[in-house]
Amino acid sequence: MKRHVFTVILLMALPAVGQGTFNQSCSDPSYPGAATPIDSQCGVQGKGGAEATQNQAKNNLCASGNQAITIVQMKSLQTKVQSDQSIPFGNEDTHPLTDTPGPAQDRTPLVALGEGNEVVLTGFVKIARQEGAESVNCGSNVPNEPVYHDIHISIVTAPGKSECSGVVVEMIPHHRPASWTPQLVNEVAKAQRPVRVTGQLMFDSSHTPCISSRPVKGDPARTSLWEIHPIYKFEVCSQQDCSGDSGWIPIDQWSPAGK
Repeated sequence: MKRHVFTVILLMALPAVGQGTFNQSCSDPSYPGAATPIDSQCGVQGKGGAEATQNQAKNNLCASGNQAITIVQMKSLQTKVQSDQSIPFGNEDTHPLTDTPGPAQDRTPLVALGEGNEVVLTGFVKIARQEGAESVNCGSNVPNEPVYHDIHISIVTAPGKSECSGVVVEMIPHHRPASWTPQLVNEVAKAQRPVRVTGQLMFDSSHTPCISSRPVKGDPARTSLWEIHPIYKFEVCSQQDCSGDSGWIPIDQWSPAGK
């Protein structure tokens, strides 16, 4: 009888799927800000299940390298993925470029292409959107509030370019500064200021990129599924020319002219 009671107590003590503490594998993670409410409620694998491995990749704040990357290079990496039949990607309903939809649970081929490296991308914000509940952030197991969800940002090479020509970068809710909001990022877009994004290179295999410059039904517009996810630093060019590596300031120190 005692053994049965102990078993019940043990099972009750185990965290439910999607719960847990947000821990990182390195001793000095690149946290962009202080701890946030979701950090004590949702672990690195999010809701788990088939997306557990990809969720863990999306939440990696331990990348290193600080290597410059361009949208052209990220598109080239997409081509390399498409030539590797072993890498599944695309949503469950529509995945015209692959026989098997994502998410890719074996990330080894993606790591070989660069997933997990820290990269720096320079461009312009097309648009920022507040996202809703997703597996990576434990879905409905956390409150349905912006502070618990990602901020999806489209980066393009020049103002006026289409979303299908750009790539996606994501501000995750874990350790996200309160000043990082879609409203502020969209002010940067409106001002047409160059931005510099530092974070982890990762492949979001649950989607399909634009085909013939048009988004696939059910998927966000982008030229490549390679993203900077999560973002470690988001900087804005505060002077006329930042090509000499000077003039970049954190977005929370930037403000629109006249405000």
